[in-house]
Amino acid sequence: TTLFIRDGKIADKEIPALSRKAREDLQDLGPTFIKAGQMMSVRPDVLPQATLDELTKLQDSVEVFDTKIAVQQIERELGGPLGQFFSSISEEPVAAASLAQVYLATLQGSDEKVAIKVQRPDVLGTVSKDLYVLRRAAEVFQGLIERFAPQQRTNYVALLNEWSIGFYTELDFNNEAKNQKRLREMFIDKDIKGITVPRVYEELCTRRILVSEWIEGKKLSDASTEEIARVT
Repeated sequence: TTLFIRDGKIADKEIPALSRKAREDLQDLGPTFIKAGQMMSVRPDVLPQATLDELTKLQDSVEVFDTKIAVQQIERELGGPLGQFFSSISEEPVAAASLAQVYLATLQGSDEKVAIKVQRPDVLGTVSKDLYVLRRAAEVFQGLIERFAPQQRTNYVALLNEWSIGFYTELDFNNEAKNQKRLREMFIDKDIKGITVPRVYEELCTRRILVSEWIEGKKLSDASTEEIARVT
């Protein structure tokens, strides 16, 4: 790609192609860097709209892993064949992000539709290696900052450590299940209308699997101005 830079800025016409390449590179680098891209996808104060549009794809449109592997993971986590717990499951995931992908399924013995969130295989090891490399890089960068720009007060090592803690917490889906259940109960207890938190099927949740009520809807970013106005 040929870059055209004028007055110290990349030409506007080059931004969409560069943004697409950046998104593809982050996806190729794996879950840790996809997560970083997701974080930046909600920063219109930092990035141009074309870049935000590309990074937003990292929220639920990441390259999927094989459904056979997902089924094996579900059976291993739940301790039995898939048919023991679900009467049907979608052939392909309905969404895929940095740490997991989601399937539409039907609970065995009922017509209840559920969402099965399945963690990507080997993601814990991959993330751990990435975070180790990033922390070493942060230590070097912190040393350079303290030597050449002591007026800069940001502690980048501490910042990365805090992010890492959140990352590892997110990798245990039991935490997400507990928080989702707590939020649902809170809304019900306070009789809050117009907001629904999907029910969690705790007996089907593990560190790598999260099963919750399936609710039809659309992303807020895909909603029209009129639709948003009706719910705000």
